[in-house]
Amino acid sequence: MEKKVYKIDHSTNNFKVYTAENVLKYSASWFLEFGKTTSEIYSLKNETIYKIAKKFKFWKWRISYTILNKDNENLALNSNNKENSIFQLQLGSDFYEVRFHYFEKKSIYKNSIKIAEITDGFLNSKEESTSNLMLLNTEDLEIVFLLFTCLKTGEVHQKPIMKSQKELIPIEKKWDS
Repeated sequence: MEKKVYKIDHSTNNFKVYTAENVLKYSASWFLEFGKTTSEIYSLKNETIYKIAKKFKFWKWRISYTILNKDNENLALNSNNKENSIFQLQLGSDFYEVRFHYFEKKSIYKNSIKIAEITDGFLNSKEESTSNLMLLNTEDLEIVFLLFTCLKTGEVHQKPIMKSQKELIPIEKKWDS
């Protein structure tokens, strides 16, 4: 199966995902609302399809995201470890997992099968606000963009502080096209 390539532009608190041909697919933005960091994801018709609220569970030292979809169903993306390098989401019968790797790479799994890889482009190029997305199936673009938006919610556009290498997960195998 051929992998599809997308580009995610994240200028400050706005996100847009484009195809390789520069066709806009989804957009999102995050903002502070009454002391909470929240996000909204929009369709091409500018309809809100997801609302996200970021929470930090101080006593457990973990981050979680409460997600409300357009059908008013509540979902939760939760950190699985105190390093916040593994996040998990149950969506119907599907189980999604996001793993943070070295050099700002992220892998996304669906039912234990790798479906996407995200690489922050500014580490390798002059595109400071661009991430590159390789996707196994175009049908998963919406959920992958949702997971990306959750993880970028509340991040201020600045160079990240280097995490300890012990907190990041090694890449099992190279997943290039």
